[in-house]
Amino acid sequence: MNRKTKINLLLPFKMVGELESRARNKSRSQFIEDAIRAKLDGEENFDLDDISTRALLIKIKQRIAERTDSCAHMLTEIIMMELNS
Repeated sequence: MNRKTKINLLLPFKMVGELESRARNKSRSQFIEDAIRAKLDGEENFDLDDISTRALLIKIKQRIAERTDSCAHMLTEIIMMELNS
């Protein structure tokens, strides 16, 4: 049997909001447990598949935001269409 203990901690209000929005598919406790386990393990098991498509698209958009070439503009438009769909 996997024994668990209850702990209380204080988190910034904004972080709690982010936690609530990211923990939709799992229980909040499981999400926190997984995050702590990844940190304790040194995140050696990083997998790009763990990052949502939306988060990846937002990061790409941020990275190409300063570029002014036509390719960057086209990519930005495609990303925005995907994010808004």
